[in-house]
Amino acid sequence: MGNLRLLLTAGAMLGLAIGSANAARLMGQPGNTNSPTGTGIVTDAAGFQENGSPYTGGQGQGETESQVPFSAAPAPGTVNFRLNSFVNEFPMYTWFSGMNGNGTPASNAGNKIQGYGIYGWIRFEMGIDGMTNSGIRYGSYFQIRENNTTALTGNPTYTSTGGLTSNFAQSASADSSDNILYVRHANAYIGTDQAGLLRIGTGLGAMTLFELGLFDDFDIGGWISFASSNIPSNMVPIWPFADEGGEYMAARVMYVSPVIYGFDGGIAFAPNNSGPFDGSGCTSAFGGVGCATQSSSNSAQDLTRYRNELGIALRYRNAFGPIGLAVSGIYTVSGVVNPGPNVTGSGGAVGAGTPATTASGIRYNGLNIGDIGGIVSINKVVDIGANVMWGAFNGNWGLQPKPNGLQTSTTTAIGWTAGVKYNIPSAPVTLGTYYFNYKNQGQPGIPTQRVYQGLDVGATYGMGPGVVLVAEYAWGQNYQGDYDFLTGATGTSAGNKVQAQVLTAGISVRF
Repeated sequence: MGNLRLLLTAGAMLGLAIGSANAARLMGQPGNTNSPTGTGIVTDAAGFQENGSPYTGGQGQGETESQVPFSAAPAPGTVNFRLNSFVNEFPMYTWFSGMNGNGTPASNAGNKIQGYGIYGWIRFEMGIDGMTNSGIRYGSYFQIRENNTTALTGNPTYTSTGGLTSNFAQSASADSSDNILYVRHANAYIGTDQAGLLRIGTGLGAMTLFELGLFDDFDIGGWISFASSNIPSNMVPIWPFADEGGEYMAARVMYVSPVIYGFDGGIAFAPNNSGPFDGSGCTSAFGGVGCATQSSSNSAQDLTRYRNELGIALRYRNAFGPIGLAVSGIYTVSGVVNPGPNVTGSGGAVGAGTPATTASGIRYNGLNIGDIGGIVSINKVVDIGANVMWGAFNGNWGLQPKPNGLQTSTTTAIGWTAGVKYNIPSAPVTLGTYYFNYKNQGQPGIPTQRVYQGLDVGATYGMGPGVVLVAEYAWGQNYQGDYDFLTGATGTSAGNKVQAQVLTAGISVRF
């Protein structure tokens, strides 16, 4: 009887939310001009073309406004219910260097990697936007994703280059691994149209929400997406920009302003790089990987994590006759996890104030990143843009290593990308391409710097309501002197440069 009452209560609440909602707010339904898939291409309020992206769900106008929904204001005393789900499936062929024939890395003694397969994933998003009779806005947003690699077990692992990865353990069944679901975004907000919104939880930070000119928003996404394909990770060029996920997964408090004469902006603060309060991984000794809330640690691996991240952004968007213009400037800074009195590692103990001389004694600077981007739209058909990101960081949203061993200076990272899109709304078809180049320290402790670069060319066709066909080709290259990408060895001239290529075509079905 208790379960029946619970079911009836849940049904009544859902019915109230849907019944009092504007039906046009349901993603993919007629009348919703913010839907990224109804015709394949939509136009935002500033006159820019936005495209249904199988990877990002219309990132830029689609996903960002579904999380900071200024365009989704309900009537006073009502609630809007938003739902978006999609399935993406792409036959894919890849090839990469370090191979004999089709898939034999030189370091793997004849073990082969199959160069072809099926690449796919699902997403499920839900949002509720309400307004009180007095005009106060409130709501929530969350996204559920499919783990399409290995089972989600174990604690976080922090790499030697400052990146945050996951210590996944393969389960007994590949199918069960693929069927595990997890939450990627989860936040709630409150505010008014006049004063702006305050958002709490995981989701887009200042850099991710406001950066412009990336051009990874219409096909699968290029190297932002192919890092999780069947190409070995050491062959994949790292996409440095914030929409990769290293920035937006931290739980934070963020204020987003209303749009005033084309200007809007935001300020965000994240206590650490974990999700909602994650102290449960800490033991009584407060040490070891997995204690994401530590401010100091005796474990060298913990020192790769940022904390107290602050991001500030300003953006301007407007249309001048047939010309649309959007520019943004963003600045992000953070602290670091400080060394404890007895930091240990394979090289032995290193005191808090002692210069590090072993790999285990690498120290890191806090994030200190600037970002400028822009897009020019011509007749709502051609979009041209670029973005540059520079400062103290390494890999994707990892910390910059301080000089160590043969590394005699600190490398200022700089990543830039430029692209163009050609939209044919009557088809509807989008053709696009971008190139990016990213210089950073890469492997710390050696005198050379790492350079990633990549090219992406793609096309999308909106075949009908909720369905987009995609074709895409990508080329990428990694280079760092004195570092062997095939074996991980340093101080060698072998394997300093590797390349990878991807060719794929498939379908994205969305509602």
